[in-house]
Amino acid sequence: MRFLRTALPAAAALLAALTVTAHPAAAVDSGDLPDAFYTPPPGELTAGPGEVIQSRAASFRIEPTGLVDQDVRSWQVLYGSADAEGRRIAVSGTVLVPETPYGGPGPRPVVAHAIGTHGLGDRCAPSRALAEGTQYESLVIDAMLDRGWAVVVTDYQGLGTPGGHSYVNGRAEGQAVLDSVRAAQRLPGAGIAADAPVVIAGYSQGGQAASWAAELQPAYAPELDVRGASVGAPAADLLLVAQGVDGSPAFGFGLTAAVGLKHAYPELPLEELLTEHGRALLADISDDCTLEIAAKYGMHSWDRLTTEDPFARADWRGRLAEQRAGQRRPDVPVRLYHSRLDDVIPYRAGTELKDRLCGLGTSVDWDTYLVPTHIATFYAAAPATVDWLADRIAGRPVENDC
Repeated sequence: MRFLRTALPAAAALLAALTVTAHPAAAVDSGDLPDAFYTPPPGELTAGPGEVIQSRAASFRIEPTGLVDQDVRSWQVLYGSADAEGRRIAVSGTVLVPETPYGGPGPRPVVAHAIGTHGLGDRCAPSRALAEGTQYESLVIDAMLDRGWAVVVTDYQGLGTPGGHSYVNGRAEGQAVLDSVRAAQRLPGAGIAADAPVVIAGYSQGGQAASWAAELQPAYAPELDVRGASVGAPAADLLLVAQGVDGSPAFGFGLTAAVGLKHAYPELPLEELLTEHGRALLADISDDCTLEIAAKYGMHSWDRLTTEDPFARADWRGRLAEQRAGQRRPDVPVRLYHSRLDDVIPYRAGTELKDRLCGLGTSVDWDTYLVPTHIATFYAAAPATVDWLADRIAGRPVENDC
C-alpha cells in the first residue's frame, strides 16, 4: 500500500508545512476568511437533515504545492443538520470521490471521516485545509481513496458557517457526520448510491464524533447502511480530559472545549468564572487554529485561570456528562483503540468507553498501542484502521473483545 511507504515522511513534511503556513492565515482581519459559500441564503433555514443547500467544485491536496495529482473529484458542500438542541443549522463539508470506477462488488463505499481538532476560527475549517493541502489527516484520507472509496468530511457546526464552533459537543458532531453522508448521497454528479455501504472513522475529537455517530445512527439515520465505526483516542469523557490536560502542554485544548460548550449552551457561565488573565486567553483563543492552540496555551492550569472551580458546579458537570460517549448501543461493531502513552487524552477515557459499550452489548474490537504521543498514534494506527474498515465493507467476521 502506498500509504505504508510514504505516511511517516510525508506526515513530517506536512506538519512542517502547516507550521510555515499558520502565520499568514493568522494575520487575516478578525481571524476569518470571508467566503459567501459558507453562509446559507438569507431567510429561515428550511433544509432538512442531509439536504444539500449548495455545492461547488473544489480541489483536494495532500500537500500545499498541489504537485501530487490525486485523481480525485472534490466538492465543498453546505448541507442541513441539527444542533445539540435539535434546531436546524447549516454545516459545511467536503465530498471526495476517486476518478476511477470502483472495482469491488456493489456500489462504491463511503467513509464518513470524522475529522480531529482544527480550532475555533472560520479559517480553521477542514474543508479549507483539504483544498489548500494543509490538512494533517489528508494522508489517511488518501489511503481510503486509494481503496476506491468515497470519503466525506464534515466541518462540524460553526467552522466556516455562521455561529460559533460547538467543539466536542457530541450530539451536534454525530449528527453532522451522519448528515454529511446523506448530503454526499444526494450530491449531483458524485455518483454515490443511496444504498452504498458506509463506515465511520475518527480520531481524538473525531473519535468522540465517530462514537456518537454510531450511537445515534439507529434512531437518527436508520436508512444508512452503516457497517462499522473505527474510534481512536476518543474524547469520550470531557471531565477526564479537562483534568488530564490541567497544567500540561495540551491545556489549550481544554480551554477550546470550554469555548465549544459555551457555543453549544450559551447559558453556561464562562467569562464570569475566569480571572482577568483567563478572560484574556479566552478572547485570544476564539479564532485560533490547532497549531496556535498547541503553541500558545500550554502549561496553564484551571485553578490559576478561574475564580471558581467550574467542575464543581452542577451546570458544568451536567453538560460535560451529556457529552460522554457510550450511552447508547450502536447497531454495528466498533473498533476502539488508544495508546497508553497518549499525552492529550487519558488512556482511561478509552478503556472506560470500552467498558460502557461492552455493557450495552456492543461488539468492540479493542487495540492498545504503546506509541508515544497523541498525534503519532493516529499515524501509527492508520494502516490497521483502513484494513479494519475494508473488512467491515467486505462483511468479514469481526473480533469481539468484550
